[in-house]
Amino acid sequence: MASTPLRQQLSIMRQSLFDEGLLDHEQVSYLETLENEDDPDFIENVFTLFLRDSTRYIDSIEKALETSPVDYPIMERMMYGLKGSSAR
Repeated sequence: MASTPLRQQLSIMRQSLFDEGLLDHEQVSYLETLENEDDPDFIENVFTLFLRDSTRYIDSIEKALETSPVDYPIMERMMYGLKGSSAR
């Protein structure tokens, strides 16, 4: 497969995420083993779901913090949800 500018850019971004500690080599390697002919976009789907879900959690947390008084049990559930979706 030819190396395109987009592939090169993605490779640089991926390495940057490893270098900054935002991605874990072991976990990404494990996810890569799960990708196969039946689900060739597995890793892309996992990251897409994470980004979608975490964005929702963060938006909900921001809105909950703007309320007065803050409902801490609800905040705790949202924080655990965010933590669970980003489990390392």
